[in-house]
Amino acid sequence: MPKIPEKVWNFKAYDDTDELIGITGEITLPNLEAMSETVSGAGIMGEYESTNPGHFGSLTIELPFKSLSQKNFSLMKSTGRPIVLRAAQQSYDSTAGRIMHRPLKITLKGQPKSLTLGKLSPGAATETTNVMEVLYIKIEENNTVLLELDKLNYVFILDGEDMLKDLTKMI
Repeated sequence: MPKIPEKVWNFKAYDDTDELIGITGEITLPNLEAMSETVSGAGIMGEYESTNPGHFGSLTIELPFKSLSQKNFSLMKSTGRPIVLRAAQQSYDSTAGRIMHRPLKITLKGQPKSLTLGKLSPGAATETTNVMEVLYIKIEENNTVLLELDKLNYVFILDGEDMLKDLTKMI
């Protein structure tokens, strides 16, 4: 029987200097949506979307904090600093009959895009949120590269395979 992926046991977020204390319990990761062009014409019944390998629309990540702090303003500086998310993912090994864990590391680099200051209310979180335009993302599980996308340096690796190897030789 297989190992059944269950959940993220827990995670921490870091910038280039230290742990980002105060991150809420949830970060929404960017959506990878390939850029495409509609193709239609003689010999084609209708139309279809032709994707451009390695080209993706805008990628953003929101970093929600429980309260407003100096770190929110520090993250607004355009310094090229990385954000690193480290998680322990949990699976159930049905053969061994036990819970297993595997490391997940997500590295993001980009530019600050916005800062939502949030709200002030007695006894409540401010719900302050930093938003970053992601120009680089690398996802590693068990030290294996699952995804590496560097929009400015022609890097697009999926499941350990360089998807642009032949294309970058042409330009």
